[in-house]
Amino acid sequence: MISLSSITSDMDTDHDSDAASAVVAQPRCYGITIFTLQYSEVRDFYVNLLNARVVHEKFGHFCNMDLAGVPVCLRPAEHSEMVSYFHLNLVLKRPDSLLAELRRQGIIVTTVGPFTNFRDPEGRVVKLSEVQLSMR
Repeated sequence: MISLSSITSDMDTDHDSDAASAVVAQPRCYGITIFTLQYSEVRDFYVNLLNARVVHEKFGHFCNMDLAGVPVCLRPAEHSEMVSYFHLNLVLKRPDSLLAELRRQGIIVTTVGPFTNFRDPEGRVVKLSEVQLSMR
């Protein structure tokens, strides 16, 4: 399992790389790239609905965002890249206004256990909870 963390000064710390092997190394994720066939719709979903902050963008080519502290790069799927699929787990203490807007836009919202689920325009699952939950 890889732990996601935003870029911080602790990433510069050298953990005696000569002694560490690939088996015991502790990699850190510094970004995720989402490949999409629906660039505009997916960009608007993450920026306008989930409040991702655009860091740098060349519209239609790439959009670097900060999504809840996770660096995300949105890119069109071209040159044989496959559309990315994943489940995104987010914490939002008071989700009522977001859920109302999702429903207003015709997005199906369901609740299963402690998670409220919905999908981005290409079908990637977003799982929303009011507290951070174990991923077991």
